[in-house]
Amino acid sequence: MKKWIIGVVILLLVSAGFLLFSHLGGFNEVEMELIHPLDLEIHGVYYRGTPQDEQLSQAFEKVSRVAKASGIPLYTIYYIEPAGKLDTMEVFVGVESEAVYPEFESRKFEANGAVLAKISGHRFVMPGPNKVKKKIVDFAKQSGKNSPTVFIDKIISSDEVQVIAVIED
Repeated sequence: MKKWIIGVVILLLVSAGFLLFSHLGGFNEVEMELIHPLDLEIHGVYYRGTPQDEQLSQAFEKVSRVAKASGIPLYTIYYIEPAGKLDTMEVFVGVESEAVYPEFESRKFEANGAVLAKISGHRFVMPGPNKVKKKIVDFAKQSGKNSPTVFIDKIISSDEVQVIAVIED
């Protein structure tokens, strides 16, 4: 009888875990599509340094204020992702806007095509960046395209992110 009760409790816990995972969007697929052409200009702040540096948080805060005030998405481009707290990283944080921000730099991306990946779900259950990049590269190859060279994260909300993967000819 005791084993039967333990089994039921374990079954209920596992079921509750699957239901929570599903409710948070853990089973959501990454949606992929090709976009032609890509014409994107992002205005923002470039940062090179360690993840612990105060300048990194200042860069994110500066651009986030503009994004929130205008109700527009925040973009991030990681040129070098850090493996640890003391590793050097390179990131560009920006917004797509027609307004001119004199304190911001600009990055322009023009290409014949790109892969757009749409990811939705709670941040605790969203797939990791390497998994998404692999799916994007596989999708590009299956579509007969070159591998993407730049991955641009477009943060729509805390539950929705898009990745624009630029394909060079």
